[in-house]
Amino acid sequence: MTSLSAESRRKQDATPLYRAKLSRPNLGRLVLDRPRLVRALTEHAQRSLTLLIADAGYGKSTLLASFAKSLSRPVVWYSLTPSDADPIVFSRYLLEGFRREAPRFGRVFQRILEEFRPGASSGEMLGGTFANELVGLKGSPYLLVLDDFQDAATNPHVIAFMDTLLRQLPASVRIVVASRSVPPLALDRLRAQGQVFELDSEELRLSRDELDQLFGKVYRRPLTAEELASLEETTLGWPTAIHLVHESLERSADARLEDVLARFRASDLELHDYLSSEVYARLDPGSRHMLERTSALSRFDADLAARLGGVRDARPVLDALARRGLLRTFGIGEQASYECHELVRRFVRHELEARAGAPGTRELAADTASALEARGEPERALRHYLQAGRVAEAARIVRDLAPELLRQGRPAALLQYLSDLPRERVREEPLLTLALADAQRAVGSWDEAQALYKEVLDEARRLGTRDHECSAMAGLGRLLNLRGMHEQALGIVESGLARAHGIPVELRRRLLQIKGAAHFYLGHHDAAIRILDEVRSLLKDSADREMLVPTVHNLAMAYAAQGRFREASKELRAALAQVRGTSSPRAPLYLSNLATLLAELGELADARRAAEEGLLAAQRFSNRAQEVTCHQALAQILAQGGDFDGALAALKQAEELNDELRMDLIAADLLALRGRIFCGRGEYRRAVAFLTEAIERLAGGPDGPRLVEFKATLAWCELRAGRVRAARDLLQSLVRRADADENDYQRMRVHYWLGEALLALGEQRAADRHLGLALRLVRERGYLYFLKVQAREEPASLLHALEREVEVPTTSAALVEAGGAVEEPLLKMLAGAPAGVAEAAIAVLGEVGRRAAHEALEDLAKTRRALRPAIRAALRHIGDRTSRGSATGLAETRATRLALFGPPRLYVDGRLVPPSAWRTQRAFHILIYLSLHPRGASRDDLLEHFWPGRQAAAGRRNFHPSLSYIRSVLPRAQAQPILREWDIYRLNPAYPLTCDAWDLDHALEEARSARDPRARRKALQRAAELATGTFLQGFYASWADELQARTRDRVEKCLLDLGAQCAEAGDYEEALSCFRRAVEIDEYRESTWLAMIECLIKLGNRRAALAEYAKLQALLRSGLSVDPLPETQEAARKLWAGSSVHGWPEPHAPATGEPNGAQRVSAFTQVGVKSRVGELMP
Repeated sequence: MTSLSAESRRKQDATPLYRAKLSRPNLGRLVLDRPRLVRALTEHAQRSLTLLIADAGYGKSTLLASFAKSLSRPVVWYSLTPSDADPIVFSRYLLEGFRREAPRFGRVFQRILEEFRPGASSGEMLGGTFANELVGLKGSPYLLVLDDFQDAATNPHVIAFMDTLLRQLPASVRIVVASRSVPPLALDRLRAQGQVFELDSEELRLSRDELDQLFGKVYRRPLTAEELASLEETTLGWPTAIHLVHESLERSADARLEDVLARFRASDLELHDYLSSEVYARLDPGSRHMLERTSALSRFDADLAARLGGVRDARPVLDALARRGLLRTFGIGEQASYECHELVRRFVRHELEARAGAPGTRELAADTASALEARGEPERALRHYLQAGRVAEAARIVRDLAPELLRQGRPAALLQYLSDLPRERVREEPLLTLALADAQRAVGSWDEAQALYKEVLDEARRLGTRDHECSAMAGLGRLLNLRGMHEQALGIVESGLARAHGIPVELRRRLLQIKGAAHFYLGHHDAAIRILDEVRSLLKDSADREMLVPTVHNLAMAYAAQGRFREASKELRAALAQVRGTSSPRAPLYLSNLATLLAELGELADARRAAEEGLLAAQRFSNRAQEVTCHQALAQILAQGGDFDGALAALKQAEELNDELRMDLIAADLLALRGRIFCGRGEYRRAVAFLTEAIERLAGGPDGPRLVEFKATLAWCELRAGRVRAARDLLQSLVRRADADENDYQRMRVHYWLGEALLALGEQRAADRHLGLALRLVRERGYLYFLKVQAREEPASLLHALEREVEVPTTSAALVEAGGAVEEPLLKMLAGAPAGVAEAAIAVLGEVGRRAAHEALEDLAKTRRALRPAIRAALRHIGDRTSRGSATGLAETRATRLALFGPPRLYVDGRLVPPSAWRTQRAFHILIYLSLHPRGASRDDLLEHFWPGRQAAAGRRNFHPSLSYIRSVLPRAQAQPILREWDIYRLNPAYPLTCDAWDLDHALEEARSARDPRARRKALQRAAELATGTFLQGFYASWADELQARTRDRVEKCLLDLGAQCAEAGDYEEALSCFRRAVEIDEYRESTWLAMIECLIKLGNRRAALAEYAKLQALLRSGLSVDPLPETQEAARKLWAGSSVHGWPEPHAPATGEPNGAQRVSAFTQVGVKSRVGELMP
């Protein structure tokens, strides 16, 4: 199978580069050294940009060639012509220029050129990607010379390219621009930074001293002081005029300067015209003929000159003209090319027109075009055919070039060529009219394109030309899809397919592709999948297999729109394989979509990897829109993993980028994501506010799938906030739409949350129906991750479903995620549960149960013999889990301890085991992983986590040695530290090892099961003392992310519970300490700030309380651009007024009756506090 990249490269090569443009001018023998200017250029060579601005003939190219020759660093020279006023052509020449010095340069940039599609920001994207590529250049700094830049400065995309490049230019590259006029670049910033050096015509004029050196040392014809003064006065130091004066003097040894200048003053001609005529008249006929025959070309080589001049070898004549300074040469040998000075060439063309008239110049243009076309340079030939008035030949070339120009992302060039043809010629040829319509559509002129498509369609129907009719239908259908008129697009394309008998397969494929897109946008995803599958089969044997990748991507999106995430992710991985991973400019789009799909499936490690790879690819290709979507996907993944601070940071980056790009649809998505993040962190009212705003953003548009998704998510937030009736009403309004759509994922979510709401309201029969449907979809479509998240948030619905024997395997698998919260309800359920339900409940208890479950299951085994096998397995799992580190005080009896809060450490006999004791840190990490997975892990899982990707082979070799390293570091004991059961490896509960994470589990379990408040507080205090550092600090592996997030949540809840207990006991100092630690974990949780503020007020420190509230306001405004919630503001008013918002008691008065320090501060600052409350409260 031919790779797409190879195919694309062949297409790029279809428009060949004229490599002579990348050769610097050769310095002739009659060139004056200008050390003053070369020294100035050298002294300022470290500036980002050097500008040489002067009209033709001031020696800009010669000076830069001398400067480049003096350098000992790589120089990339690019001489521009009007054909370079195209971002793709400009980019390709730059790429080729740098590859001459660094052959492996710019592979990413090449890919973006191969797959380029025009757009409003295409210049910025190309320039940014090119700047990224320049960063990787090694060795001495490069110099990029852009000569005759005025020829490309008319194209806004080229200017945008250069502006972006200059803004991001690395220190490894400096740029010199030579132009006849000041280019419209954004130079103010660079000038303010001192990064621009400029030379203009005043500096480039030849001074009198330089004239003296030129005629005395170079021309070997010294001038007197009076002659030098006269020459300077007449020519004003213009280098080209001075050279032509010298050529006039060369006609005889007796020629005098004053006579040459006198004849000029007496004539009516401009100086350059007069001097050119003097020089031209003295040339031999062969030289005049060669100048005349090549005068239509700005640059040419000896082969082309020979074709046009009708000679076998043109080099002798060309070299003679070059020695006289009338031609400039570039390169050497077979690669040499020539350029006639613009002023001389202009004179020669005037001479030809005067002698042969307009027919003569047209004939020359036609001959030049024929020669270029014969050499395989159709675009250069086209311009000359147009100059010659050869409309038929020009139309033929445009017709042949049109598909390729559109594929290369150059619709503006195609529009220019079509506009150069007579309008009537374009309109009378259907293929040209279609090309014009396609180009207009590509540049965004949709009204003009639509009118042209209809014009071709009407004419084709009148003449019965089916190919043209179907082509017009395809173009019109695509345009209607772009305009959101999908029903009309579908009608047009179906009409075309009905008439498609006998048309080319390629045209049928285009019609099918447009039909599939229309079905997709209309929500007919089954139809879209069926059609896109047919398109894919047609593309397998098509010459245009480049379309295979976007077709596969669209197929994946159709699967995703149905909620078929696994099929969608499979197709996206296939698309990424086709574009070679992240080396394609399409990769950021595919990776961000893949990351989102994997996140919905709960494959968070792979999802994060895809999002991060997509982000790097987007930055590499300077695709800022895809940077937004990758940051968005990363924020969603981090939130699902429990890293809400990281999620908000990623979301903020996405929002800042989108504020510049102003993509309204993305703005609504980001608001909705912000709502999901805050709902996930338990701040439901804030989440409701963000989701409501997102829905309002969409309210003006159609009632599409995104609106259903946002409203369902809003109902979830209302449900978690305790507003059950509001959630039920909203979900009931969505049921009909969700059932009508083909998206099973949205349908499942709506029914599940509606069932949960109805259950909470006591409507069990209705709840059963909705829960049953949702759980069936979970089983059929693989939405178990969603169910696990719901189990962690609120397991009541799943407990109810399990008790009612609804999808028992699915329900029980999700309930494991609820942890100890379901232990007591499951024990109650066991009393009269059927055998199937009881076995499922026992299996869940085996995973989450503690001592209470152990005792209850032992009793149950005595009465229900049929359940004994399940009970035995559960008891073994519970025993293994609860015996790790055993009970309180065991840490002191065992010599080996694993500390996981803070940087992970291992202690043996109280001494820290140094990192050097481990043969490899990977072994220590495996020990940590096993310590946090009591059920163990398979060999394949451990290989995937610790030797991912290409390291798998090394992992298979080093797996058992790594386990041996663990055994060698751990002290010997009666029990082995690691057990192997089949292919599962786990830590041996009998091995004398303790761990602070296990002790935390024990302490929290004691707190949960304690009935006495004092015992509960003591257990929470012990847990808080254990969690004194960041869990797994310094670990960034994907397997650690979710563990860190869950532990962070548990520690925060522990601190909040302990703080509340201390406050209820009147111990506000300890409560304040707990709340401060909780705020450090989740700084946006306003309820924690309120608890901290009330503690300060209870302690009498109102000034500090006021400062904390001001800090909260500043934090919310800087981080989220919002004020505190109305509920928070109202609570703060109550606190300032002296009321308690938590119902906590007043602090105990000091026994001496004297005010304590905090009370004295309060009394001292009370007036100041009251005066400032109004400033802070809105």
